[in-house]
Amino acid sequence: MSELALYPVGLFFVLSAAHFARSRINPRAAARYTCYGTALLGAALLVLAPPTVRAVQDAGVPVLAIAAIVLGDALRDGAAAAIRLLALALRTTEPVPGHRLPGGPVRDDPLRGGPLRGEPARRAVRSRLALLGVVLGLRVVLIAVAAPRLSGDSLTVAPALSARLALAGYTAVGMVHTALCLTALLRELVRRARTAGPGRLGTGLRLLTGGLAAGLLWNAWSVDDVLRAATTGSQDGPEDTLCAVLGALCAALIAAGLGSTLWPAVSGAVRGWLRAHRRYRALAPLWRDLHTVLPEIALDPARRLPLPPRDPQFALYRRIIEIHDARLILRQHLDPRTSEWLELATRRFPPPSSHAAATAEAAALAAALERAAAGAGPHPADPPEDALPGGAPPVAVTDADPPRALDGEADHLAHLARVYATCPAVAEVRTRARALARADERARADERARADERAGAEGSLR
Repeated sequence: MSELALYPVGLFFVLSAAHFARSRINPRAAARYTCYGTALLGAALLVLAPPTVRAVQDAGVPVLAIAAIVLGDALRDGAAAAIRLLALALRTTEPVPGHRLPGGPVRDDPLRGGPLRGEPARRAVRSRLALLGVVLGLRVVLIAVAAPRLSGDSLTVAPALSARLALAGYTAVGMVHTALCLTALLRELVRRARTAGPGRLGTGLRLLTGGLAAGLLWNAWSVDDVLRAATTGSQDGPEDTLCAVLGALCAALIAAGLGSTLWPAVSGAVRGWLRAHRRYRALAPLWRDLHTVLPEIALDPARRLPLPPRDPQFALYRRIIEIHDARLILRQHLDPRTSEWLELATRRFPPPSSHAAATAEAAALAAALERAAAGAGPHPADPPEDALPGGAPPVAVTDADPPRALDGEADHLAHLARVYATCPAVAEVRTRARALARADERARADERARADERAGAEGSLR
């Protein structure tokens, strides 16, 4: 199972490359080299994962497995070269924490510099690419001289000293080149972390520094392969479990460092989602009773499964509208006796002073809902047209500040729903209204029956 650990680490770096391809890191060369480095490193980890090498080995052509390992090492060398070019690109900018881009807000980015002093010199870039070419060429020559074969998960060579030294040199060249590149970027990040000071930028830079330090440890583990190759003529071909652990640690620290500037936005989005979902669920008791009696208020009749909404903010807005529609419909069922019932109920169950208005509104809603459920028509003493149950007008959701107005209305209705569902005075008013509504319903049924009898008797006389 541990052999599979390299796959999520490699996928993380590949997906990070896609993110950096769309980023706006200043200078552009920094974004470009970051994209190259993460993509190449992710591809190398995917190629060097033991299941990948084993699958190639099972193809029946031994040289293909060796070629896969050499390809993975070459990809890792390319990633190291991109890391060193990233250090060069960052060195061409002054590290100004939280600088303001032209026409934009202040941005804190662990890889963002200040005013650009010039793209990396072409000569410096070419020299580093030339070094990469030398490293790749030398490693190809050494692996050809060693002529290894894959035995299980280990590369083995002939007992001759030249073969063993060639295999050890193949690993040592890659290790030294990677260490040189990581050290260059680590030195640049340490310099920037010292000038960043406290805050998100400094935290991100320190996490990135920790990630590169883990990368150096990850790379230093190759010393064991060098010693084993030189003494026994054998070394691990694909990445082993410890490499997977160090790679995961490196990826986690780098992800935390790069995402440090996203923490406020992400945490704000998560808090907003949770707050909207909590308010949406808080309206459930009131909305459920209203929808049972007045199913026509549902703006999305197809939604019946009790699943959490994918967009709780939109679902909350829709639920608020549906509750207001029900309140408008229930105006014609308001019973003027509700205030008397509520006064009697509050003598037995006095509500807190802060709940007085919500208790009156909830009691009026409960009584009107019972009348509507019983099929009673409009009450003869209709309330004014601009009155809602309880006399509390809704908070208008205007275009001036929709989120704040929506939050205020959601909080008001959530408080109303809580009082509606838990207040004993409201429950007593509901019980009294239900009893009277049923009595009125029986009286209307008896009246209809008598009317039918009279109509039948008159028909028979005719």
